[in-house]
Amino acid sequence: MRRIFLILFTVLCTLAAQAQDKALLSGIEKANATVKSLEAHFVQTKTLKAKKTSVKSEGTIYLQGADKMAMVYQKPSTDNLTINGSQFFMQRGKKKSLFNTTKNKMMRSLSNTLLYCVHGKVQTLAAENKAKLTTAQTADGITVTLKTEKKSARGYSKIVLVYHPTTKLLTRMQMDEFNGNSTLYQISGIKKNASVNAKVFEIKK
Repeated sequence: MRRIFLILFTVLCTLAAQAQDKALLSGIEKANATVKSLEAHFVQTKTLKAKKTSVKSEGTIYLQGADKMAMVYQKPSTDNLTINGSQFFMQRGKKKSLFNTTKNKMMRSLSNTLLYCVHGKVQTLAAENKAKLTTAQTADGITVTLKTEKKSARGYSKIVLVYHPTTKLLTRMQMDEFNGNSTLYQISGIKKNASVNAKVFEIKK
């Protein structure tokens, strides 16, 4: 009899946790659905496992609609990342790369990951990547963790997102790669539905 009660208690706790997760995630997605555009400051810290060093950079992130995102770096000013529909552009120093995400599966996955995270569509992201999803309420806000159990040569093994407790906008994103590298983004000074110059989303070829 005691064992039955323990099993029942465990099931009820699991269902309660799942319900809480769903409520928090739905709240995040609903709040972010009201964001038509956004401008904010970001600080990026990339930690390389092989070199055991961290590289810090910063700039301004812009959003427009569901499929436009630009990360314009001020430090270093030579870097840039732009998503404009199916176009994905990256510049690191003098190296420039332009991808068509309808033809490049890996870059489509990266584009979707970034857009889903900043738009709060973490349930969609988890489903597409078959990732385990958990939530927790902390002093910093709502922490959402996605873990991909299936190992891969590329991609992310874990993504940890923190959404503001009141606005539910993304303030922190840590992306851990399978190769041991990790990138942390800290977002501040968020201007929701700010007027964004369309030129920031132009692909700089």
